[in-house]
Amino acid sequence: MRKLEQAVRRIPSSVGMVGAIVALIPWFPYPGRIVADTKIDLSLDPWGYLARSQSAWDSHAAFGQLQNQAYGYLFPMGPFFGVGRSLDIPEWVVQRAWWSVILLTAFVGMYRLCRRVGIAGRGGSVVAALAFALSPHALTVLGAISIEQWPSAMTPWL
Repeated sequence: MRKLEQAVRRIPSSVGMVGAIVALIPWFPYPGRIVADTKIDLSLDPWGYLARSQSAWDSHAAFGQLQNQAYGYLFPMGPFFGVGRSLDIPEWVVQRAWWSVILLTAFVGMYRLCRRVGIAGRGGSVVAALAFALSPHALTVLGAISIEQWPSAMTPWL
């Protein structure tokens, strides 16, 4: 937690303002409605979905099916949605908060990487971070299969 606090303190306020704008982007399309993001039951019943993902057979979908990629939702998306539902936060709000986390992770990670490597000044680092976080691929994948954008968002942190 201390490292996170130190990282946040190092980000200048102007960069923080741009980051806030990036985080607001997912909140504009279809407010109040869930978007079919990969696994709709993860939004509606996250703890149930995560419990079912422990088995190779899922009797809740179609006429029953073998699980396909359910393990990919075990962390961090599944618990994120589960905690949101446990706190009785509306599904659409949890979904948009998840998308904001993905965009912010990508934005801040790329900004910090550019600054650390020294390839750009503050302005250039912000532009690079915006280009990375809001790339056509990121925005296209974000609504339909957001969990596939998570590894990309984490890349600068590696």
